[in-house]
Amino acid sequence: MNTPHPGWAEAMRLAHALGAHATSHTTAEAVAGSESLPLAQSHGRILAADLRAAQPVPHVATAAMDGYAVAGEPPWDLEDAPLETPLEPGRARTIVTGGRVPAGASGVVRQEYTETAAAGAARIRLRADAPATELTPGRHIRPAGREAQAGDLLARAGDVLTPARVALAAICGFDATPVRRARTVALLLTGDEVVTSGMPAPGQVRDAFEVQLPHALARRGEEVVAVERIGDDRATTRETLARLTAQADAVVTTGGTARSAADHVRATLESTAGVRVVIPQLGMRPGHPTMLAVDERAGAPVPILALPGNPLAAMAAMRVVGSALLRGLTGRPAEAPLTVPVAVDLDGEKVDRLVPATPEGGVQEGGDDGPGAAEDSDEPRWRPRLHVAAHMMRGLADAQGWLVLPPHPVTAGERIPFLPLEE
Repeated sequence: MNTPHPGWAEAMRLAHALGAHATSHTTAEAVAGSESLPLAQSHGRILAADLRAAQPVPHVATAAMDGYAVAGEPPWDLEDAPLETPLEPGRARTIVTGGRVPAGASGVVRQEYTETAAAGAARIRLRADAPATELTPGRHIRPAGREAQAGDLLARAGDVLTPARVALAAICGFDATPVRRARTVALLLTGDEVVTSGMPAPGQVRDAFEVQLPHALARRGEEVVAVERIGDDRATTRETLARLTAQADAVVTTGGTARSAADHVRATLESTAGVRVVIPQLGMRPGHPTMLAVDERAGAPVPILALPGNPLAAMAAMRVVGSALLRGLTGRPAEAPLTVPVAVDLDGEKVDRLVPATPEGGVQEGGDDGPGAAEDSDEPRWRPRLHVAAHMMRGLADAQGWLVLPPHPVTAGERIPFLPLEE
């Protein structure tokens, strides 16, 4: 086949376009179909409608510290009164973080900055070493609506319900969310040499896909409806692929994509009438033997993503081609490109190479200023991990993203393309 081998960026474009094309052929009922799911079941699903705050959040003023709600200047007489009773000047009430602040309170003072005004008296005052800011009006009070006002847009239709978005929905009082019908995916895992338990014997390898691919798909809002495992047999491969494409919106396979006599996935996709190969292989490494095809025999196109059998190669291709395909299938826009500076000089590659990476200085959490931003807001430089050969998983297990190393030398500090670990 003389089709050029697309690089990672072009492969993402082609895969997204194929996903969107497949979605455009789905029945109107399926596209419009949605369901209301309890929050605990909605992680990873795609919102079917905008999510807006139904009331201010918080809906009442609350305390940001443990201590005392006070009114006016110290000292204050402690009282135990109903919450609905306004707090009068010169009085105070015990309050805990998150507790409702009574009307009339001028602020909240932290317990550690107070002391009893007189022995045995129910009166408190500020300690001499308390900062003057403790008496600033509104101190340690979270006003109603500080996080959101009624009607504020919390998440848009088409957004993935991440754990944080689900938590936000809960904070805003939702018990369920409207989500799109999950796109169904079938997995076909191939290879005579693959074993699923125990120590592999010489010539065998442990399966790395059934334990991770279903979870990777579920995080993207997909429903895995079948997982089948077959050996290296041409007739079985052809029959199983035909059956799986008839029962799912997309099919993902592992192994069998090289060009040896035992690579029956590639041979089947290239020789089956009604199956069109969109990407014959990738102009990147690892993941070079990846294929993307579409089964058009039943009218509604069913994408088939054929991943290599080497674990890191497969997950690199899944991050590039799989993520883009699933974005298209779920009606989400194409992923926006990112760049980051590298921490070290890097030799040029033969073709673009995806390498698991971490920020300089070790594993750290990402911040608001970009992937892996440090607490001082300085953008970190990224360093490739060790143990990143196509058959290895160790480097990816400790990574926080993927660097795309170009086919030319790179100097420390130079910006190169970057893909977050999970899109």
